[in-house]
Amino acid sequence: MSGAAGPAGADGLSTAAMLVLSFGTGVLDAATYLGLDQVFTANMTGNVIFVGLGLADAEDVPLLRATVALVGFAMGAILAGTVQRGHHARPNADVVAASLLMACALTVGGSALVLHLVDPGATVFDLLAGALGAAMGAQAVAARRVAVGDVSTVVVTSTLAGLFAEAAWTGGTAGRATTLRRAGAVGTMFGGAVVGAFTLRAGVALPVAISSGLLLVVASTMVVRVVRDRRRDSLDAATG
Repeated sequence: MSGAAGPAGADGLSTAAMLVLSFGTGVLDAATYLGLDQVFTANMTGNVIFVGLGLADAEDVPLLRATVALVGFAMGAILAGTVQRGHHARPNADVVAASLLMACALTVGGSALVLHLVDPGATVFDLLAGALGAAMGAQAVAARRVAVGDVSTVVVTSTLAGLFAEAAWTGGTAGRATTLRRAGAVGTMFGGAVVGAFTLRAGVALPVAISSGLLLVVASTMVVRVVRDRRRDSLDAATG
């Protein structure tokens, strides 16, 4: 978000924000997998497999919904990438990333509202899978802007590989901070999935709303930090 640690500053607050998003992803994917006919809206690896199985005519595979979620994710990533293009320098890039996360929060929150207010059928579930997939695609692009290593917020496969292959306790050379960050990414997504499964008992709208709230908190934190950094830069310029 700021500082000299790299794009957007991979400092403690940035890392914490991305771990919160990873937790929210776990909550959301648990809700959509268990509540939207076994489809992921963030973990596209699973949907790619589902689409492949469906095309091979495997039974009980949500081919259409997985395809819709996959296409939605791609469209969200394309749109977010287009919006970010040309805004690589701070503070504009931070503002764009925060705006993208705010849009994601509103999309996920709107989906939760639909799930709460209506009794959706298959068509509505398909549309929601696409909308939520688009939000997660945009979130993944925004997370790349924040640039916290090994915390993509939507998948932990490569993070797991790095954790086990490079940690000092397995004979690797990764530093303590890197190992803790990787473990945190895995642990928060795992914890989010547990919370998502438990809260699903109150209806699928609740865990989706929780994910939206977490997105909103992270986006708001980024906005506050951008404003603070701009004020500090202005003071530095005035006193310099």
